[in-house]
Amino acid sequence: MQRFRLHGARQMVLDDVPEPAPDAGELLISVRSVGICGSDKHYFAHGRCGPFVPKTAFALGHEFSGIVAALGNGVAGFNVGDAVAVDPLLACGNCPMCRSGHANLCPEKRYMGSAAAWPHVDGAMGDKVCVPARNVYRLPDSISLSTAALIEPASVAFHAVRRAGQVNGSLVLIIGGGAIGQLVLRIAKALGVKQAVLVDMQDYNRRAGLRSGADYVIDPLAPDAAAQMQALAPGGFDVAWEAAGAPQALTLAIERVCKGGVIVQVGTLPDLVQIPANLIMAKEIDLRGSVQYHKAFPEVMALLGSGRLRIDDLVTQRFPFARVPEALAFALDSRESIKILVDLPREATEYSHE
Repeated sequence: MQRFRLHGARQMVLDDVPEPAPDAGELLISVRSVGICGSDKHYFAHGRCGPFVPKTAFALGHEFSGIVAALGNGVAGFNVGDAVAVDPLLACGNCPMCRSGHANLCPEKRYMGSAAAWPHVDGAMGDKVCVPARNVYRLPDSISLSTAALIEPASVAFHAVRRAGQVNGSLVLIIGGGAIGQLVLRIAKALGVKQAVLVDMQDYNRRAGLRSGADYVIDPLAPDAAAQMQALAPGGFDVAWEAAGAPQALTLAIERVCKGGVIVQVGTLPDLVQIPANLIMAKEIDLRGSVQYHKAFPEVMALLGSGRLRIDDLVTQRFPFARVPEALAFALDSRESIKILVDLPREATEYSHE
């Protein structure tokens, strides 16, 4: 079979590799849709993602769906031909973090399509991939394979919303209107926030925010941006999510959250940033981190099945498998995209974009 593997910065090579066979407890998945994530873009652009430097060529792609192609020994509850979504977080299941319900903090965790651990685990940018059956979720008829490729980033957003605590009836601020910010917004609205404000520098993302259900959108560079936020939340926002991955976004969250409010940092920031730290003390702000997720796939699928959450319309571009390098280059350069999908099998139609 063939698999696109990263051999260095902007070096995506279509390699011939042996077709994998599922071990006991595993499923062989024939890949159908793969989403391009921010980490994929970093690996492609720089040949690394922050401190994670690949030791060998490996395949990107951790947001994906597919069809069960074969079952390993001991696997029950699945049949060949089942449409499935795959959780790419591979935790040990035995450490104190896993046993306490925090598999995302497992010290031995590995992630498909990531060089964060050794040996690296190939992602889904290829014809087939093997995954533990416990990481696979059979799709109901109401969830398409394309939508299923977005369940992983939606789970990241769901966990970020869950980290804020009770949000029903809250006045909230989402800073950053990329895919995760849009998903945080949609999930927060689905869970009953009173009013949601999205802040983003890009007009395209602000318009997408309105489609995602934002009550107001604000350009942080506008001369009256501070006045707009003050008018909407005179006492400050109950909850703010930093989903931009920018130090200025975290500063804005600290400034605009209310006394006793909650900030959830879901964006990846530089190791050292300057922030108005005394405001955290003076306002008794609760600053919380949010990384990946734990067992969020069922909750997201339940929201999708109930109709309270829609995510399929966040797909703005689609590329066939043969054009993976072009899809990644487009993702790096485009200012008008939210979520890009790669479609398999490779005879998929030419890409389209709105």
